[in-house]
Amino acid sequence: LTSCRCCIRCSYRQENIIIMIHIGIDFSLNSPGACVETADGKYHFITFFNYGNRIWDEEGRKIPKAFSAHKELMDDDAILGFPYNRQVTSKEFLPRERQKLEDAGNISSLMVGIFSTLFEGDKVSVALEGFSYGSKGNSFIDIIQYNTFLRKALIDKYSIENLSVFQPSHVKKLAGKGNANKHYMAEAFQNDVLNDKSLRRTKLWKWCQGKDFSTKIPKPIDDIIDAYFILKALKSAN
Repeated sequence: LTSCRCCIRCSYRQENIIIMIHIGIDFSLNSPGACVETADGKYHFITFFNYGNRIWDEEGRKIPKAFSAHKELMDDDAILGFPYNRQVTSKEFLPRERQKLEDAGNISSLMVGIFSTLFEGDKVSVALEGFSYGSKGNSFIDIIQYNTFLRKALIDKYSIENLSVFQPSHVKKLAGKGNANKHYMAEAFQNDVLNDKSLRRTKLWKWCQGKDFSTKIPKPIDDIIDAYFILKALKSAN
């Protein structure tokens, strides 16, 4: 079988095989991460990131330091990256809320569009992490709103039966404990606590080896690591 980056279905065009795709998504407003397992058992790590009103990798323009890991990993084909611009600029309540609704729809369309274009299959199962109800504040309300747009877009594309939402503690337990923080999750990923041979073959896992994530984890590593464990929660539930 040959593989095609543009559409996993191409790998099986001549074969009578059911193409199973599993997707784990760690959603946030500025840096959603995803981990996709295709029918060949390979992982594909994806970052969607708010890059503002700039052009990614524009000739002659230096990439901001906050996005240095994005560039390094994307240049090495360890991850796929898709920048976007959150156009929420108004200071007035009514137009700002309208901008948020439009923004939520745009991000959801981008993500589902990428999934459906690159990883189309006969059956696609998607998982998200549920809300942490201990959180509060306006940013948490925004996350709920944006996340709901994404859930609706995923349901419209893949059906409600193929969407799973897991408790945060359930996902974290796969890394070792139900209240694991970002640093614990990163260490669990580095140590391959799930003894995942497919993970150890990835460029991203190899890149993470030997790095100290005890104090700071560069974007988008933490988001993608969470997406990986969300994916594993999905696989363990099937």
